[in-house]
Amino acid sequence: MNFLKLVRKYSFWGYDFLRGGQLKKHYLDVKFILENYGSKESLSLREKYLRDLLEHAVKTSAYYKKTVVSSKFEDFPVINKNTVLNNFEDFKSSKYVNDANTKVSTNGSTGTPFKLFHNKNKRSRHDADNLYFAEKGGYSLGDRLYLLRAIHKKDFKSLLRFFRQNFKTFGILNYTDADIEKLLNDFKKGSSEKCIVCFASMCEIIVNYLDSNNVVPMDNPVKSIVTDGDKLSKSTKDKMEKYFGIPVFARYGNMECGVMGQQDKLSGHKYSLNWASYYFEVLDLKEDKPANPGEVGRIVVTDLFNHCMPLIRYDTGDLACFAKNEDKLIAPCFERIEGRVVDLIWDTKGNVVSPYLIYCKMEDYGEELKQFQFAQKGSNDYVFRLNPWNTFTKEKDLLADSKAYLGQDANISIEYVKEVPLLSSGKRKPVINEM
Repeated sequence: MNFLKLVRKYSFWGYDFLRGGQLKKHYLDVKFILENYGSKESLSLREKYLRDLLEHAVKTSAYYKKTVVSSKFEDFPVINKNTVLNNFEDFKSSKYVNDANTKVSTNGSTGTPFKLFHNKNKRSRHDADNLYFAEKGGYSLGDRLYLLRAIHKKDFKSLLRFFRQNFKTFGILNYTDADIEKLLNDFKKGSSEKCIVCFASMCEIIVNYLDSNNVVPMDNPVKSIVTDGDKLSKSTKDKMEKYFGIPVFARYGNMECGVMGQQDKLSGHKYSLNWASYYFEVLDLKEDKPANPGEVGRIVVTDLFNHCMPLIRYDTGDLACFAKNEDKLIAPCFERIEGRVVDLIWDTKGNVVSPYLIYCKMEDYGEELKQFQFAQKGSNDYVFRLNPWNTFTKEKDLLADSKAYLGQDANISIEYVKEVPLLSSGKRKPVINEM
């Protein structure tokens, strides 16, 4: 460990110590609960956090006072963004309403624009979650962190404190080959160990550049790559690992809650979940009841630490399925995360088609395609938007394969595009419902 890295590490924890050591306490708590999930102590802490939250919400939040009759978990309704927006003031806890709470918001690029507030203790927990899962991805305090994503002004205060200014940001829209070459050369500079956090879309841009320029696997200038935001395809993940020679892990989270799960060396393609800070449910697509084991359903999360605006049984709008697990001493994990409810695709008979199925099918055409997007335009109408490397030679195969799962009466067209556009957030949707 070089001298500057040691200085950053000790100054980070020293700064936290002078401020009361709350981050260190939360970090050690997260680490203990997740790494001792099956122990009585871990279970007791998780149950306490949930019980305290429910009792607090019923006593101090007008919304929960009028919608639940007790502090039993099953009595709480499933809520979503619209529920919060339509009852915004009522969700606020009277205990925290006059405190200096932190506003967090999303820009609505994948749905409804949304905001809420975090109390001070929630922000400390949020930072502890970030640090713990960053370390699970290979990061350690003092490493050089590259943020290949849109950075909002509200992020900087937290980032400056968290990484002690040893980070570098790169915008993610309209990347040219010259930009990618500059970025890759920057990775090689200096003696600091490098880590990357980016949208999966950014990985796609990088591997497309490396593929088109016939770049050989590089001397490893990077020790950690973690993606978030949008879907990381298997082919992009495999190519990034080939070029950089290290595992690439996808993270799951959102702005309103924080880091909720991440792939790691033990979980592989599955997502280890943050049971230390959240309680997770996967509910049926149409009813507020648990989905069957191995069945895709709605991710419904309870944030155990946001006491100023409690989110209890909050439907994130995302889809996943729990991995089959008979051992209650092992933390349940997500087998896979599929995307958002608003982007569900339906076949011509009205049955749900998993976005995961489309991702898997498109792997067969990866050698010829730089990018793709599949969109449903109507109940029987679909379109593939393709950005091929050169000429796409498998139109007939693609149409036949697609009709096998969409229906033989499906009207499927193919459009060729120069670029599948990124959203304003920097994400790219490979599967989208435009009905």
